Amino acid sequence: MKRIFLLLAGFVTLFSLMAAPAQSAILATPKIQTAGQPEAQTFTGTILKDGENYVLSDPATKSRYMLDDAKKATPYEGKSVKVTGTLDKASNVIHVQTIQDIV
Repeated sequence: MKRIFLLLAGFVTLFSLMAAPAQSAILATPKIQTAGQPEAQTFTGTILKDGENYVLSDPATKSRYMLDDAKKATPYEGKSVKVTGTLDKASNVIHVQTIQDIV
């Protein structure tokens, strides 16, 4: 019984030593954007309140995009802004990263 235990402990130790370099290599690799991840874009327009939600109205393209972060949008209601974020085309929602006044 003692031999089996020592044998199993040896395999576990050997396996953990082999897996350790692979894990550190994975952690060291930079994050690469895959095709499934949308790239951040910049949108301009006016932030308007639509019921409980905020939307970005773009008069140039005659488009309206719902904004997913009401806390970020609230201070800019009625103002012309530049919104940076990712667009979910299926739901027409911008996942907001930043909002800036247009001067």
